[in-house]
Amino acid sequence: MARIKMDEIVEALDVNFERVLTAVVADVAPEVKIDPKMLMRVFRNRLERGFGHWESVPERCVDTGW
Repeated sequence: MARIKMDEIVEALDVNFERVLTAVVADVAPEVKIDPKMLMRVFRNRLERGFGHWESVPERCVDTGW
């Protein structure tokens, strides 16, 4: 098993996550208007509470050849 830092993964992909999460909310509840920055702040806070600093993932999920 490989290990990843969830908070750093989210930070590295912040713009992508914000765009995708905003689109998800728009698809699921189009009548709800959200602040994308607030959505990301809450998402990061929930991740910090829901995951350990390091999370184990299968080797197939990690490419270290870069």
